[in-house]
Amino acid sequence: MKRFFLRAALLLLLVTSGSPGVRAEDQPVSILAQRIKGHIHPSICQADDGTLIVVFKGENVLLCSRSTDEGATWSKPEPIPASAKRPEVIRAVQKFEVYPGTADTLPDGRILVTWNYIADDKARDGYYERALLYVTSSDQGKTWSDQRLIGPVEGKHLGAVRHNVLPWSEGQWLLPLRTGVPRVFNPETGRLTAFPLVGPDGKQHEFQQIVRLKDGGLLAMGPVLLRSAGQGKQWKQIDGFPAVPDQRDNAEGRYLTVLTDGRVLVTWGRGHNNRGLSYNLSLDDGQTWDAKRTVVLLPETPVTARYYSARTIQLDAGHVGTVFMNRDGVHFLKVPLSRLQGPEGT
Repeated sequence: MKRFFLRAALLLLLVTSGSPGVRAEDQPVSILAQRIKGHIHPSICQADDGTLIVVFKGENVLLCSRSTDEGATWSKPEPIPASAKRPEVIRAVQKFEVYPGTADTLPDGRILVTWNYIADDKARDGYYERALLYVTSSDQGKTWSDQRLIGPVEGKHLGAVRHNVLPWSEGQWLLPLRTGVPRVFNPETGRLTAFPLVGPDGKQHEFQQIVRLKDGGLLAMGPVLLRSAGQGKQWKQIDGFPAVPDQRDNAEGRYLTVLTDGRVLVTWGRGHNNRGLSYNLSLDDGQTWDAKRTVVLLPETPVTARYYSARTIQLDAGHVGTVFMNRDGVHFLKVPLSRLQGPEGT
């Protein structure tokens, strides 16, 4: 036990000690300081009272850590009990996995967490089940509801929601699924409705994230970035997006954050061996982007980013916070927005 705590302390020191030329404020705080591997996928949201909630994968269970001081300190990660249970609709197999998804704050103040329970029995019947599940919390992530199922559709379970669930009309949620067409879900009735999202090229892409802009429009991020001035009936492609995904990650390694002043921030990395966090601000609701405005923070810090995505939320009028992972744990960086104005503001 003593060796474990010594190792954790050393890892924390390595992550937070910084490098020459790195500003004092660019020092991440470790939420989990230990060697990790696999599908950890940390997600972050902020409760109405300001509490920050980070959810990520432990040993086939989702873990939740909370901060009440804007990320300066974090609670010990605790299991979300319902996430460790196999849903009754999923068969018991030897090879299974809890696969983390999202953490979001709903309009009524509840915290929503989604994930997949994966049952892999391809050797027997070729079917790789990925049941999409969720829980909610009404007390800022202290306690959680029982698990509930989203789907299936036509006998097949839905895949992962990688980036965020978007509150929709009449208490519904828009789910930009990792694979397949986005779907609108009614949590009261369980009904799922397809949300066709076709750009000017006529293709139905798979979109990893859909966000609502300050002016009421929408941005959809996938192999291309699309913008809709309305409720998604018509879309136009946005050129010059600085975080264009490669054909492998399909935008899973990018994350959009809509700021309260109307600007849109994209956070991204470039693969498992990437160093640093890349940020770029659009000044006009995501209509135009300038690659020259990209700011890289923590340039000497490894960031596992291609499929895991560093995720950023706005903390207050002057700061955002980013949760990211690497082989040494899960970490949080509080960033003044003034740092992200572009090269002239660094």
